[in-house]
Amino acid sequence: MAENTTLFTVIAIIIIAIMIVGMMVSQGRYKALEARNNKIKLLTLQQRRLQNLLRSLPANYLSPELRDFLYQALLQNLKSHSDLVPDKNTLLKDDYQQLKTERERVKQNPPAPIDILMSADRVSIYRGLLKSLYQFIRSNYETGRLKKDHAEKMIKQIEIKLVETAVEFFTLTGKEFRQQGKFRQTRNALQKALDTIEESSYGPQFQQESFKIRSDLNRVIDDWHASRDLQSQASQGKLADEMTSMVDDQDSWKKKQTYE
Repeated sequence: MAENTTLFTVIAIIIIAIMIVGMMVSQGRYKALEARNNKIKLLTLQQRRLQNLLRSLPANYLSPELRDFLYQALLQNLKSHSDLVPDKNTLLKDDYQQLKTERERVKQNPPAPIDILMSADRVSIYRGLLKSLYQFIRSNYETGRLKKDHAEKMIKQIEIKLVETAVEFFTLTGKEFRQQGKFRQTRNALQKALDTIEESSYGPQFQQESFKIRSDLNRVIDDWHASRDLQSQASQGKLADEMTSMVDDQDSWKKKQTYE
């Protein structure tokens, strides 16, 4: 009887052990599948963002190095994605080859800058895209996925472009305010453009822009003073007319009283 009890105990322990191992294996597979799916989601999201940067930024916003970096990042992304989903390898490999061909074509014939009617809102959108690219490059640099010299060269290009777009945003904003006759807001916007240049370590590269903005700012201040003088003269003229009207009314009242 005791032997049977011992045997049943051993069997129960073995069954429990098998169940625990099975649960651990199942949990491990679930975690691995979850990690794989999260990687796929991250790669898909990153691919969309990179595509948006490459397709949305105008040609004059991307140097050959920056443009080629985006192509390399997209190609590497597709390769990593392909390794995670063998069942979609054919489609992803086709995308990879098309993008690789496009990259070579663009390297041979870089896109020419296109004249675009800029507004403050449009510049703000492009500036936001540049900031995203800047963060992406810095992230790759800090994790060691980019060589120092290459990363620093691209980072410098974007930093200069960010100063340029900030200046452009403020000058366009000032222009819009000027068209509305808002002198104070125009002055503030142009002053912010000047401050952006003066506070940047790349300020010496924007001397010509700084001179033009300063000239525009002085002209706006002169126009503002002239406008205030005209308003003051108009107010004084209106007050004189009102005083004359009051005197005329009083004289008319006196004459009326005399006649009565």
